[in-house]
Amino acid sequence: MTVNATPKRRKTMAYTDHSTRTSILVPGPQDLFRTLKKWIRRQQKRREIAGLLKLDDWALMDMGITRGDVREALAFRGDASLHLRALAARRRFWARQSK
Repeated sequence: MTVNATPKRRKTMAYTDHSTRTSILVPGPQDLFRTLKKWIRRQQKRREIAGLLKLDDWALMDMGITRGDVREALAFRGDASLHLRALAARRRFWARQSK
């Protein structure tokens, strides 16, 4: 009796997608809708962040940000809310280091 040391492999078929979509070259209506939704959401966030400039300095300090942080976040070309969050985290970090 011979014992085969190598396990048997199951035969599987390779699947290849042969779609003819050219979504890279010609965006479909779903892609345009998604892009428009992202742009609208980004503008809403920017308006909310700009509303922080109406608050007084004490309220901004309670949040851990300054008026300059808000202006810098609005000048940032990417996601302003993420940038503002990073600025606040950096300010908290350096405040802890100075103690």
